[in-house]
Amino acid sequence: MLRLAGTYLTQVRQYDIAYTALAGAITDARRAGDMLAAGSGVGGMCCLLVRQGRLDEAERIAAQSMDAVEPKITGAEPDHYAVWGGLAMEAAAAAARNNRPDVAKEYRKAARVAAAAVGTSHRNVSRHWSVFGPVTAAMKALEDSMVVGDARAVVRKAGEQEELSPKVWRRLGKPSTNDGNRFTLDMARAHTRTGDLSAAMDELTRARDAAPEWMRHQNMAAETMQEILGKRRRTLTTEMREMANYLGVVGLAATQRDTSGTLRRQLACLADGVTDSSPLRSPYSIRLPRWGAP
Repeated sequence: MLRLAGTYLTQVRQYDIAYTALAGAITDARRAGDMLAAGSGVGGMCCLLVRQGRLDEAERIAAQSMDAVEPKITGAEPDHYAVWGGLAMEAAAAAARNNRPDVAKEYRKAARVAAAAVGTSHRNVSRHWSVFGPVTAAMKALEDSMVVGDARAVVRKAGEQEELSPKVWRRLGKPSTNDGNRFTLDMARAHTRTGDLSAAMDELTRARDAAPEWMRHQNMAAETMQEILGKRRRTLTTEMREMANYLGVVGLAATQRDTSGTLRRQLACLADGVTDSSPLRSPYSIRLPRWGAP
């Protein structure tokens, strides 16, 4: 429950409380002698640190924890590969955002190896919390292209990689709801930056239909809608006006064309799951769990 609470609190930017919950989850797992659950908790902690821009720290504890829970070459259970692969993805996310693309590629390679060993999407809430498999590894790797601003690569890879095709998910398994929604927002931003505003709106609508409340808390969604308003050269469509209003977005294009006065709220600066420049307001330091006996 603490792992779940920490994940949710991170999503809604309650970072102090999230830290306390995740640290408690790691400590409880260590005391129970459950290295995999502890490793999963570290993964959650890394996610929190990445959101705060503490990239060196996130990569360091993810890499050290990977060493602590590294599975055997043969005979390891899916849970083991899932935790180790999840930590590799967290390390890659931190490295990519810290201008270390070559290092990120190595971590992504490790995640793909773990995903191939699992074979299909695997989930065990009590051990590694989220879904892990080939689809998840591919989606997370795609984020790296978005981080460096290569929107064309995102669109191209999404069309080329088998794991990213919903038609293949029947065989490989679906991603988690959160990862799937995040992928949809990545595609919306990529389409916006390549000039395909219609496709971008389709992706935003898909994300809102799938998780309306979650989407309200995503800065990426609001920023993407803001970009659409700025790029649109003709009168806004009803769909665009409604989406901008839903996300609380107001921009020059919207205020000039919106005679009904519905778009009056300021751009909501909500958590996007990537970075936040504000420091982590916590009296605690990040400490790795002691993997030995409690």
